[in-house]
Amino acid sequence: MRKILDAGAIPLTIGGDHSINIPCINAFSDVCERDGPIHVVQIDAHLDFVDERHGVTEGHGNPMRRAIEKPYVSGMTQLGIRNVSSTAKEGYVDARARGSDILSVRQVRKLGTDAVLDRIPEGARIYVTIDIDAFCPSIAAGTGTPSHGGFLYYDVLEILQGLAARNDVVGIDLVEVAPAYDPTENTQILAAQLLLNFLGFIFHAKVQR
Repeated sequence: MRKILDAGAIPLTIGGDHSINIPCINAFSDVCERDGPIHVVQIDAHLDFVDERHGVTEGHGNPMRRAIEKPYVSGMTQLGIRNVSSTAKEGYVDARARGSDILSVRQVRKLGTDAVLDRIPEGARIYVTIDIDAFCPSIAAGTGTPSHGGFLYYDVLEILQGLAARNDVVGIDLVEVAPAYDPTENTQILAAQLLLNFLGFIFHAKVQR
């Protein structure tokens, strides 16, 4: 990750469970000293804000807690959070106290894309982490923790398109795709199509600037 960042490229990491986000965010320590902090946008069904459980502090329930602790993470926007989560109530209270903006799928839809984007600091350097279980399992069954009532394709795509236009996207990861759970292969196709279009939006925006 550090070599990719030192080369001036945008790292795109494909997981794996969500714990892979932890070393990805860690890798920004040096580059953020030079270029400024990052704001993390998480698209996920679960808050992933557990401090420690059964002695585990760097597992798939911990990444957003580990990220917000970094002095170079200026804030966090968590979209799609719903249903039973690995994080208890005190985790939500802690996340909000540390400056996280948490929106469920229904809140995102009620606000609309533009209003959601307005809640994210315009012009900020953005790291985007996407858990495939943010999507409804009707279109993304291939994941270990499916959660009904999730996003559909354009719900997320339009947010990513807006982020690319308004912000400098400096890193991406997409996690929790489990092809063995989806013999139709729709989940992995969704993941690939989402990333391909997101990269297209990012580089199109760079050309426009």
